Amino acid sequence: MSEQTVPADPGIEVRTYFVRGRNALVARAEFSDLYAGLYLHQMDIGVRLDPVYDLLLRDALACLTLHCASRPRQESIAWTVNFQTPLVNLFVAGDNRLGTVVGTAFTEDVREAPHGVFFSDTAAPDQPFRRSVAEFSGDDFLRAAEVFYARSEQRPGRLFRYGEEDLVLVSAQPDCDLAWLESVDEDVVRRLDCETELSLLEQRRYRFECGCNQDRILTMLLPHMRRSPDDLFEGEEVLRLHCPRCGARHAVTRESVEARLDATRE
Repeated sequence: MSEQTVPADPGIEVRTYFVRGRNALVARAEFSDLYAGLYLHQMDIGVRLDPVYDLLLRDALACLTLHCASRPRQESIAWTVNFQTPLVNLFVAGDNRLGTVVGTAFTEDVREAPHGVFFSDTAAPDQPFRRSVAEFSGDDFLRAAEVFYARSEQRPGRLFRYGEEDLVLVSAQPDCDLAWLESVDEDVVRRLDCETELSLLEQRRYRFECGCNQDRILTMLLPHMRRSPDDLFEGEEVLRLHCPRCGARHAVTRESVEARLDATRE
């Protein structure tokens, strides 16, 4: 990677280990710097979440990051999770190729339902797009993610808080000692280094970053501009958009879209 393309934020380090004799994978990271990136972004866009929503969003970002670190390097993963208590929709996404994660919370116009719903979308080059859906109950994102593992991944995955901002994922691999995995609790997690043989598999880095900008927004709008510019702008000269991935606000003028459209014709 050239000096010009090195990101300013190196991100947090996520380590994955293989538990010998148990055939399980452990992913662990300390997330304080990732949360700092989230808060700096929220300051930039003028967002401040209620503490209840804030905790859910932080946990969603942490769980997704650990999940991404345990998956192939070519995958991109997005989770859309509807909670009924509290009533909120969370969106988090990770790109293993770029080492980025992003997320936001939606608290308005959230549909009420008997259960929460966990949607997972996975994409990779030359692989079919995969979507799974799982229902869950409760107000704890870690428990919701465990339901996702059991029903969508069809293998156990256990999530624990090693510290306030230090989370651990223990997930089953082929021929896993499932009885041992089901018996794991916070005390066992704290003794893993002493009581199991851990082999370091990988060290990956992830940073909070969406990548939305004016250029990408313009590119996204071009097909709509070609089809029906009047319907796109509805008589206005400025189109105001919210990024669905990070909540950033973008103001796009009709003149700028027309200029980009003209440039594509040259």
